[in-house]
Amino acid sequence: MSQAAAVEVTQKPIVIETPNFYMRRLNPGDATERSGAWFDQPEICEGLNLKPGKKTKAEFANYIASFNQQDSRVSGVFDKRNDLLVTLSTAEFNWSIRRVLMNIVVGEPEYRRCGVILEALVPARDFYSEDLDMKVMTATALATNKPVIALLKMTGFTLNQTLKNQQKSQATGLPVDVHLYSQAQDDWRKWKAANPEMVEQIRDCSSRLPAV
Repeated sequence: MSQAAAVEVTQKPIVIETPNFYMRRLNPGDATERSGAWFDQPEICEGLNLKPGKKTKAEFANYIASFNQQDSRVSGVFDKRNDLLVTLSTAEFNWSIRRVLMNIVVGEPEYRRCGVILEALVPARDFYSEDLDMKVMTATALATNKPVIALLKMTGFTLNQTLKNQQKSQATGLPVDVHLYSQAQDDWRKWKAANPEMVEQIRDCSSRLPAV
């Protein structure tokens, strides 16, 4: 009786540094009442299609602890100037086919639309593609989430499928489509090579950051 080949799981933790931020694995001790309040913001709830509901510090800590940091990982982007947690990033891995499903939200309102995700985007995708050797990076977006859709298109993701009326909007109660996107490892390398000016432009968002 043949045995299935062992699946190689890369244990390397996510540690990324950019000019203004650092990204690392979250631990339950990173939870605060401030970050738990993110989940009561309409913009966050609409983007994730969640019912509004502030999490206590303990509830947010339990949420972080629910990730096993192997098949599912949760990380955060922190402002270097004050060590403030400003984003939440999750990744779900299928190690047998080297595929990752990524998601990121900016929790701190003052950091939205100032380039945080863009500044972290290239080193984060490089980490998944090169350090973890993910052959395919994937993402999903509600059809109503125009900013995320624009970002995925701008940075080379391909729309593979639209699932009609896949979810019910928690905001309106109406059915909403879900878009499925992907980007192969080689396609990410080709996008960077074809867009050197954009890669350079999004590396540093210092001029747009809120004051501390």
